[in-house]
Amino acid sequence: MAYSSTQDIVVSTTPRLEGWDVQEYLGPVSSHLVAGTNIFSDIAASFSDLFGGQSKSYRKQLAKINEEVIDQLKEKASNRRANALVGLQIDNDQISGQGKEMFMVTASATAVRANPTRDDTRSSTDRDTGRPLPLQEMEKEVRKEELLRKQQDGTLKLNEDRWQFLIENGLPEFVDSVRPLSAKIARKSAPPKSRKEDLNRCRDYFLSIPSDVAKDHLYRMAGHDNWRVADWAVSILEEGNMLDLGRINSMLDGDFHEEQKPSLEILSRADKPYYEEADLEQLKEIRGQIESGFGKRGEVKEVEKSGMMSSGTEKVWQVEGGPENPMERDYCTRSGLDIYGFEKGETRPDEVTEILGRKIRVLKRQFSG
Repeated sequence: MAYSSTQDIVVSTTPRLEGWDVQEYLGPVSSHLVAGTNIFSDIAASFSDLFGGQSKSYRKQLAKINEEVIDQLKEKASNRRANALVGLQIDNDQISGQGKEMFMVTASATAVRANPTRDDTRSSTDRDTGRPLPLQEMEKEVRKEELLRKQQDGTLKLNEDRWQFLIENGLPEFVDSVRPLSAKIARKSAPPKSRKEDLNRCRDYFLSIPSDVAKDHLYRMAGHDNWRVADWAVSILEEGNMLDLGRINSMLDGDFHEEQKPSLEILSRADKPYYEEADLEQLKEIRGQIESGFGKRGEVKEVEKSGMMSSGTEKVWQVEGGPENPMERDYCTRSGLDIYGFEKGETRPDEVTEILGRKIRVLKRQFSG
């Protein structure tokens, strides 16, 4: 179990923490991240990036990758019951082969448990009082405050410029405006081009904000009663590698339609950025939940045969209060569900247990030594 929230973990590039007493060294942690192929290829096509000196787009992409690998380190440190990381080192490398390029980031640090000294017990606000505020940060905060005020009084309209501001700065404060907008657009079978562009911006926004905030909303949307909205939410979880085994575990104990079935869809499509040894037991537990938790939801019973020339009884099945169906019929004529409560084409438990089985076998080989 994690010691504390990963957001609370202090990170330092130095071997010591000024103002803290290290109580225990918990060992080194490392993390590796391989970015998608040609992640910077679009940047190279821009004259402003080529000739404008240091590329803002390039630096933004690189910063985002570094933040993600540090987040992975924090999670590993938290699992070791640490509250700080010291001696952080980040190495960036570009790998080429067979006409493709990948960008690899390796981060390492030492996980420690530390307590602040008496002189460092002031609040972070008190400690930062005398810190100079750069103009760029001032402009960002002023604009964010203006948009938050508009959001609060219901007058916030997201044009292209505002979308860019929210996405570039990854501002989770606006998620309550973006979520209903994305659901409204996604439910349409063929939204106009302008609305599709907004839907793409909604996607980029969810991928830019902290993953825990994005998951809070996307996992709920995955159980939406409109299948287009649910599918869109799962596609973002898939693209952002936002599989959360703890959330899946809880969903499997929830409502069949709003949580259990969406959890199967997420498990079949989404992944984690990386897997650890602790994930092995959690995957086994989830597989066991699926194997034991998805039995027949319909009822099989005997009824009197209908018709003037018929006599005796016959077996029929019924699901969720629907009509009685003959045993040879696979799906209910009214609800479209089979006896297990699934529609045609929906992800089924046996498909997911097979996927989980493959991952479990890989992790066993990886961590068996």
